[in-house]
Amino acid sequence: MPTLGPILDHVGPFLLVLFRISGVLVFAPMLASSVIPARVRMLIAAALALSVYPVLPAAQTRPMEMDVLSLLPVAIGEVLIGVAIGLIAALPIFALQLAGLIMGQQAGIALGQVYNPALEAEVDVIGQLMVYAGIAIFVSLGGLETLFLAAAETFKSVPVGSAGWTLGPVDLISGLVASGFQLALRVSAPVLCIILIETIAAALLAKTIPQINVQSVGFAIKVIITLLVLAASAGAIVHAAGGDIQDALNAVGDWTRDLAPMSAAPSLSPPLTRN
Repeated sequence: MPTLGPILDHVGPFLLVLFRISGVLVFAPMLASSVIPARVRMLIAAALALSVYPVLPAAQTRPMEMDVLSLLPVAIGEVLIGVAIGLIAALPIFALQLAGLIMGQQAGIALGQVYNPALEAEVDVIGQLMVYAGIAIFVSLGGLETLFLAAAETFKSVPVGSAGWTLGPVDLISGLVASGFQLALRVSAPVLCIILIETIAAALLAKTIPQINVQSVGFAIKVIITLLVLAASAGAIVHAAGGDIQDALNAVGDWTRDLAPMSAAPSLSPPLTRN
């Protein structure tokens, strides 16, 4: 008589694979958006885990103990690997959002923040525009495929259940954060320079011809100049953002290939013996 025993033996290892894949979706550009329902994201993670699990070596799919005390530390290590992959790829997108926020603040557009019901928060218009542009560049460079392949690659170097809490790429993330600040300054620099020139010109005009009320037209001029400069520098922004996003994707691939399981990390329990 058929039993569920052979199927139940794979529940624990499959959950660990699912945890690692689900961690990628926490920060992965586009997939981490709250616009995508949680059920859809869970379905995507389950589908990706189902595509990876059958090709894993038999040693990684052996039965394991299902008690919480032994499963929880291992599950946290698996999730951290996925979260690190998604975070590395998302840092350039965050940098573009910061650049949009800086430009919006200097141009005065940030005063007209709008409520985004999908995010349940007020967002900056230029910041959101830069995020959408970054996501478009990310998708066009094959970022989603790269993240999934990188997550699958980790099972070669770090078998299921051998992920430790110390595998996080702290140095790599720190370097990408610094690079992200540089990207934000490079993207926002043209607008900041033009606004500085406009502010100096408006101040000189107000001093030399006090009859003109510069304040009444200064705000509109700043907004128009900002939009014109953004349109003129769109090509340079795409080039700079594309370079940083591609570097982040390359860093994801390099990090996943250089991973190694920690000897002190929790490991799967030995196979259960059945009577």
